[in-house]
Formats: sequence, C-alpha cells, structure tokens
Amino acid sequence: MFLFYLIAINTAIFILCGTKNPNDSLFRLLLLQPVLLSLACGFLMRCLVPLRSYWVEKADLYASRFLSIALSLLGAQFVFADLFALSWRTFSNILIAIAATCFIGCLINSFLKIRHSMMIWLLVGNCICGPTAISFAAQIFQGEKKDIAKAIWINTLTGFVLMILLPFLATTLHLDPSNFGLWAGASLQSTAQVITSASLYSNESSDIALLIKSFRILLLLPLVFTLQLLSSNNSKKGQVSSPLMPNSKMMAFRGFLQTFPLFIFGFSLIAVVYAFVDLFSASYSDNNILFELLLELKPILSSISKYCLAAAMFAIGFLCRFELNKNDIKNICFAIFSSLVLVGSSFFLINN
Repeated sequence: MFLFYLIAINTAIFILCGTKNPNDSLFRLLLLQPVLLSLACGFLMRCLVPLRSYWVEKADLYASRFLSIALSLLGAQFVFADLFALSWRTFSNILIAIAATCFIGCLINSFLKIRHSMMIWLLVGNCICGPTAISFAAQIFQGEKKDIAKAIWINTLTGFVLMILLPFLATTLHLDPSNFGLWAGASLQSTAQVITSASLYSNESSDIALLIKSFRILLLLPLVFTLQLLSSNNSKKGQVSSPLMPNSKMMAFRGFLQTFPLFIFGFSLIAVVYAFVDLFSASYSDNNILFELLLELKPILSSISKYCLAAAMFAIGFLCRFELNKNDIKNICFAIFSSLVLVGSSFFLINN
C-alpha cells in the first residue's frame, strides 16, 4: 500500500512539474522541483495518515532502493566533453575554492561539533550539487533518515537565499556577465539555483554558469571518495597495528570495499560508458546502432534517475519528524558559513 502511494504521488508530481516553461516565474521554477515536492509530500503524509510500523519499515527499504537506482543512473548525466571547454586556470580555481571550503568547514566544526555525517553532507551539498550530492554522500556517510531530510532542507534554504542575493551583489560590484556566470556556477548549490540566478543577470551568464556547474558535478565522486579516505585514515589513528595478524592487507582491502555501496560501481560504469559516447559519438554515431541507442537512452535514464530520487525523498520525508533543537541551529550556522566561504573564495579566485 505504501508503494502504491509513493508511485501515485510522485507520478502526479512529475506531471505537475512537466508543465514548466522558460517563462515561468522565479518562485514557480524553485517550488516545482520534484525532489523538494516529494520530500514535502512524504512529510505531510507522515503527519496526516495514522502511523503504521509496517509502513515505516517499507519506507526505509524503498528509500534505500530508489536512492541506489537514482544515483547509479546519475552517471549518464555527466558530460566529460565539458572539461575541454574550461581553461586550466578556471579548473584549478574551482578545485581550490572547493578544497578551501572543505578545509575551513572542518576547522569550524571543531568548535561547533555537529555530527560528522551531517558535516560531510552539508559540505558536499554546498560544494557540488545540493540535494543530489547530499543523497549520494548519505549512502556512504550513513546517518538517520531524518537528518538527511534536514540536511536537504537546510541546503535548499541557504541556496535559495544566495540565489536571490548574488545577482544584486553582482550589479553592485559591476561584474560583467561572463564573470558572474563563472561566480554563480562555482558557488551556488543546485543546478536549478545556478540557472535561475544566472538567468536573472543575463543569458550569457546562464550559459557559462551551466558549463561551470557541469564541471562541479563531475567532482562529486572524487570529492566523496577523498572525504571517505580522509575519514578512514582519521578513524585508524591511535590504533595499534598487529603484524602477526594474517592476511591483514586483504582484510583491509575487503573492509575498504565494504564501505562503498554497490551503486557507486553502477554509477562509475555508466559514467565511463557515456564518457566514451561523448568522445566518439561525432565519429561513429551515424554508423553504429549501439551509439545511437545509448544517445537515445540518455534522456530516458536521466528522467528515471530524477523520478527515483524524488521517490526516495518521499520515503525519507515519511520517516522524518522535524524538531528544531540546539543541534539544528548549529547545522544551519555551519551550512550558512560554509556556503559563504565557497561564495567568497570563488569570487576572489575568479576576479584575480
């Protein structure tokens, strides 16, 4: 029964969101985001429908399964050819801004002391692509489902405010459209926020911002992979090694693999396949049925990924109970500070 509600409500949401067009108002573009609508609907269902323990178990199961499918198919959305349109200076500036944000964020958290998983989710959401990145990181740096929903709401709220403020700041600072496109693409969270904010400034800004945002999305897996390695190394500090333990290296390797869910392998495989498609489609697509099929499948896989991600958010929303407490205030402060660090560092690097 819960699966029926999940599919029916999310199908209705996607039909509603399919009515969007480029002339829609700013608030319509923001509010008609399937991930946020599904999360809100799941939470409302939790509040309005009598709670059943069986539904809670199913919601937890479907949240994990739909997330795995959505994040695996996300690999088809990456366009590796975009890398060739960026200069090495732009490439390095984005990397420096993201690295500085993560480093300063970790330092600040030594004072705020929010949960490690929440810190990672907020950093990845700010630095890469908002709710999608948070969902991705939550499959590795695991925590309670209600905390995932809180991280997504906090990330969306800070991104919304910055999306409105950046065009006004750019006007005050007299930035040219290309520089603002670089700034918005390098600092705002979700793709919708990047496109909307850049479009408010100029069409030229929007094109550049989308290109920069595409590159940031490519950094999702490397960033999460790096943070996982750093976390693993920190957790091993203070442990005494045992040279007498047999096959210790093999056990460590197996433990390393177990920390990475299977969806990452699916994600990587699909991303690599479409990397070859992007590189060689111009030469072989006209004469190769396989290339033509993969190119036609790309938008379909993207739609399925978005649907599954929204379905997972519906299940997560159903599992959530929002109770603003002291820790939530710390989470909000951390999200605001880290997002401002990214905005400030990217602005400084782009304009120098």
